[in-house]
Parts: sequence; structure tokens; C-alpha cells
Amino acid sequence: MTEMTAAAPSTLAPPSRRWRLPGSPRELGLVGLIVVTCVVAAAIYPRSFATFANFSAVMRNLALDGILASGMMLLFVGGMFDLSVGATFSMVGVLTGWLMKVGGLPVPVAIAIGLAAGTLAGLVNGTIATKVRVNPLIGTLATMGIYRGVAVLIGGPGINFLPPSFSRLAQTSLFGIQAPFWLMLAVVAAFQYLLAHTRFFRQYYYIGNNAKAAQLSGINVQRLHLIGFGIMGFLAGLAGMTFAARIGTSVSIAGDGAELRVITAVILGGASLTGGRGSVVGSLIGVVFIALINNVLIVASVSSYWQSIIIGVVLVLAVAMDAIVGRRSLRPGNA
Repeated sequence: MTEMTAAAPSTLAPPSRRWRLPGSPRELGLVGLIVVTCVVAAAIYPRSFATFANFSAVMRNLALDGILASGMMLLFVGGMFDLSVGATFSMVGVLTGWLMKVGGLPVPVAIAIGLAAGTLAGLVNGTIATKVRVNPLIGTLATMGIYRGVAVLIGGPGINFLPPSFSRLAQTSLFGIQAPFWLMLAVVAAFQYLLAHTRFFRQYYYIGNNAKAAQLSGINVQRLHLIGFGIMGFLAGLAGMTFAARIGTSVSIAGDGAELRVITAVILGGASLTGGRGSVVGSLIGVVFIALINNVLIVASVSSYWQSIIIGVVLVLAVAMDAIVGRRSLRPGNA
């Protein structure tokens, strides 16, 4: 057992070192695709796309998905995922609004309770996946329905006219870009550093590469998965209440579809469905690409229904690409 404990980390370390830093071929290729898309869109729609107002709108719209993607990347690296992030987003947003508008609680207290509720929702998901051992696909699909139902029960069609002191938190601007974007950059920077440079969070790479070997090497796999789900719930709650503050209203269905966009972005950014690969910066690049595609479709006056179709197609292509890369890496010459 002593020999295995010493050997396992060195065996698992190289993949995390290879993927922890930005600049992988997939990330660079996606950046190139973003540049090409911007150049083409600017040439076709110079008056509507290539403007600072549109750029600011893109940054504002991708900010919350960027926050969600940071937590989702953490789960993916460890070999897990969460389908309930959009529902948690909605639930925490309306809960926070209800506490302030109906419950009469001070803004800081309502925010603290909302973040605690999001974290608790994530811990419930983690308990189902790690302690009850229900596949996260089934477990988080079930809690997605539960959290979505709770959001509708609490908020109904929506809670309007939230306190101005709450709304100002997300409506203030710096250099013409609203606060949610700067919040997202802080979250992305923090989680990129944690995954790349701290011993505790690097354990998620070990788990994603080989959970059994990680367990034998002394890593508490269940505890780390539980923490990962708790962090995901916290970030989903943070994004949900930030959205409510930005528009001044808590909407019960605000997070619908967020899970599809975020998972697509994370896989595009370099994460693997089998775990052990990815970087938070890569997930941000994926988020930017998805937001850019949506923006181009809006500028081109394409129906919103096509946005979901295109994102779905992109997800299938991203998963297929991940599978192809995975098969190639298993060939004898690529070991």
C-alpha cells in the first residue's frame, strides 16, 4: 500500500500538467474560430455587429454562463457533471427576490441565504451522486425538475421591483461594461489558479484520470466530489441572483437552457466526458464562442428556435471530437 501511495500521484500527474495551462491546440483552434467569426460578421453586419454597444451586450450576456462554466469545468475534471445548474440558477434568484420583497429581509441577509441555498442544492446533488451512488445523469436530472418546481412555487411568474440597492450591485458599469462581466473574470481567474496551482484542487485531475487509483493513493474521492458539487451550487446561486439584480426582477425560468450552453462550452473548451482534462480558461473560451454564435444569429434576425438547434449541433460535434481524440490517445503510438 505504501508503494502504491507513492506511485499513484506521479502516474496521474502528467495529464493535469498538460491541460492545466491555457494554450492547448483545442483552445487555440477555438480562439482562431472566434476571430474568423468576428471578422466575417463584422464584414457582413458592420453597423450592427461591429459596435461597442453590441460588444458590451455580448460581454454582459456571456458573464453568467462564464460563472457557471467555472464550476462545471471543476466537476468535469473530476469526472462528474450537473444538469441542474439552470434550475438552481432560477431557484436561488427567485428565493433571494422573495426574501427581500415578501420576507422584508435586508439585502445582505437575503443574499447570504440565497448563496447558502445554492450551496445546499449542490450538496444534495453531491450526496445523491457520491453517497447514494446514483448516476449523476439521473440524479441531477431529477433534482433539476425539483429545483425548477420550487422556483415556480416561490416566484410564480416573477417577482418585480426588487430593492434598488440590490439591483445596483449588478447594474453598475466599468468602462461601459456592467458588473457581471467583471465578476465573471474574477471567478474565472480564481478557479483557473486553484485548478492549476493548488495541491487540493489538482487532486480533481487525479480523480478524473483514475478514481480508483486516486482513492488508493489516499485521496478522499467522495469528499472532493461532494465539495465540487457544493461549489457548483454556490456558483449557480451566485449567477442566479446576479441575473435577478441586473434586470431588477426574479424570473422563475431564468436559467432554463443554461445547462446545455454551459456543458457545450466546457466540452468545446477542452473538457473530456471521462474526466481528467480541461482548464477554466478553456471553458471561458467555449462560453465566448457560444455567446458569439448566439449574438450573430440575433444580429442576423434568425429565429431564437434556431439558436437551440445550433447549440445542440455544436454539442454533438464537440462530443464526437472528444471521442475521436480519446480513441487516438489510446493507440499504442500515442501513449
